[in-house]
Order: sequence, then structure tokens, then C-alpha cells
Amino acid sequence: MEKWKVDPLALSIWILCSLFLLLVQFGYISPYGIIVISYTQYTWVFWLSIITFTISTAYLVSKIPRYARWSIGYSGEIVRTVKSADSSKDYFIRGNETTPLKEVLHKTWPFKDKDQDSKWYVVDELGNDVTSTPLGSIEGTVSIVFLKEN
Repeated sequence: MEKWKVDPLALSIWILCSLFLLLVQFGYISPYGIIVISYTQYTWVFWLSIITFTISTAYLVSKIPRYARWSIGYSGEIVRTVKSADSSKDYFIRGNETTPLKEVLHKTWPFKDKDQDSKWYVVDELGNDVTSTPLGSIEGTVSIVFLKEN
């Protein structure tokens, strides 16, 4: 596993702001706390602790390296649902939106009990043949129909 690297300055600022927030929220800095301040000062400190925590969190998140898997963003792949006409079990397939459905199914064959090289075609919910349709044009769940070989 690759080592997770975060900017030390951003992490330090976030920790300090988090501690400040906790001291205020738990009442250590309050009119009746360990550090006694007036109600007016408490109001200012209360909102200041929330604002500094929010800004430090945003700063910390902006400093997380771009190679972190979740921060990469949209990969260009979309997910669709396919099921066998013989069963009601749904499978997810993933691929580029311009790739024909047949190619996506060949790359990520979800039906372990069926032979990928057998004769089959794909239909949408209305019964239209969508085997050669690009994945991005598919809406809803599609079903794969296996032909009986004689």
C-alpha cells in the first residue's frame, strides 16, 4: 500500500483549530469554564472556532495529494445494470460511455455459469435489441438473452 502523504503544515493547522473548537464546544473556554470570558467574548469565540475549523478543514482537504484514489474524480467510466433473462439477479458492468454494450460485456463478463462465446443478445426494458448500442445510451436495466444452441 502506498504511503499516505499529507502536507504537515495543513495537518498541524487543522489539529490546532480542532482543539480550539473542542475547548470552546465543551465549555473549557466559556463564562463558567476553566478559562473565564464574558458572554460577548464567548459569542465571538464560539463563531470564530467554527469558522477557523471549517477553513482549516477545507485547507487540509485541498492539500491532499492528487494521486489519492478518491480525489481523482470522474474517470470517464459509467456503470449500468444487466441481468440474465433466465434469472432475476442483477450485475453491474462498467465501461466507457462510447463503447458498445457487447464489447463492455466481453471485457467484464458477469455470468460465470454461461459461456461468453455462446450466442446471445441484449434487450432493453421495452424488448429492443441494444447489443451494439453505446453504453452511455442505455437507460435502466438491460437483459441478456441466451439463444438455445441446436
